[in-house]
Amino acid sequence: MAEEVFIDFNKSRTTREIFSDYWAFIKSVFGKSYVITLGVFVLPFSLIGGYLLTQEDFENPLINLGSFEIYHIHIALLFSLMAKFFGIFLTCIYVNMYMSGEQDEIGYIKRNFKESAFFALSATVFMFMVQFLGLCCFIVPGIMLMAPLSIFVYDAINIKQSFFISLSRCVNLCRTNWKQSFSVVLLCYSAIIITSLFFGQILPEGNTVANLLVSSALTVLSETVMVPFILLYYSLANQNMQL
Repeated sequence: MAEEVFIDFNKSRTTREIFSDYWAFIKSVFGKSYVITLGVFVLPFSLIGGYLLTQEDFENPLINLGSFEIYHIHIALLFSLMAKFFGIFLTCIYVNMYMSGEQDEIGYIKRNFKESAFFALSATVFMFMVQFLGLCCFIVPGIMLMAPLSIFVYDAINIKQSFFISLSRCVNLCRTNWKQSFSVVLLCYSAIIITSLFFGQILPEGNTVANLLVSSALTVLSETVMVPFILLYYSLANQNMQL
């Protein structure tokens, strides 16, 4: 049996090293608590959100509360947001646990949920709002903020200061090495898009169940991109200290 390799997150890396260490990390935790936990928390929200998006009738409200109407699409987006939140938050928790060498995984996750879940959810919503506003402002600001926002939630969870302070810190970190920042982020999102398109082509169009299951499984796997973002975060932080 091959000896398990420990990944030291807190060091400077090249872009190639970020992805090679990401792959080594995923191989070391595959089938273990990290992937299982992602499946338990992310998959149900992804499945429900995906199912609601397959419903064609968005004209009639699912629920009518006086003057407020909640449509399938709105609820689907809410479930998709929760899937994204759990994917980001659980990865941040697991990486911190991995770095600290904590053995009581269940206890560690419970403590962090109790202490940081609402704060992390607020940070995730803030991240999406800033990204949305940036894209609305002639798209360019949204693109420029992609890299800082990719590491923003991790910084916010660890620093626990104002979101604007964390965002400013992340912008400054990315300034340390803009080329590496955007290379890692764009490669990660490109890989997700290409993989989704590939499976979209090979799966039968009429098989809604198969498409829903595969797309939800891909959603769970895509949440692991937070790992290279965290590797990028520490790489930029160490490069910044060396300047």
